[in-house]
Amino acid sequence: MFDLYEKIGYCGVALLILGFAAVFTVIRGTVLSVMLKKQAVNRSGIIKEISLLVLKNSGADDNSYINSLMQTKMKGLFSSLYFLKLCAAVGPLLGLLGTVLGMIEVFSTLADNSTHNSALLASGIWQALITTVMGLTLAIPALMVHYYILTNLRYIKTTITLLSRQTENAGF
Repeated sequence: MFDLYEKIGYCGVALLILGFAAVFTVIRGTVLSVMLKKQAVNRSGIIKEISLLVLKNSGADDNSYINSLMQTKMKGLFSSLYFLKLCAAVGPLLGLLGTVLGMIEVFSTLADNSTHNSALLASGIWQALITTVMGLTLAIPALMVHYYILTNLRYIKTTITLLSRQTENAGF
């Protein structure tokens, strides 16, 4: 483990920790999203509850009211969505920081040694390259799952809007 830490540096360790949290969030967000989408298809559970609340408060601005109800009732899904967006933004930045720190190590090694030993330079270059790859490997899937969940939320919101309008037109 200590050898891995020396190879990837502080930024690599931060990316590993963030990556493990992102994997958990991806699983959680995807499961919640699929479960809510099934409720939207069946028009039951939280979806039905939100549409009935929208119907009771028909004088309110539907769009903002539905958004606030969804954020209140679906906290887990929205927190997953926001964390994945954070991972997609922070991952490449940590990778870039690791790249810069690795290159600083390379240039420091070059300045300290009058002879050019490729083995001494390799560790800094390795850290620079691996943290860049780690940051992008974290960001790309996180962004893809973020948009998948966002698309499901838009579908759910449309279903809630249609269900509340159908219920209102039916006279309930």
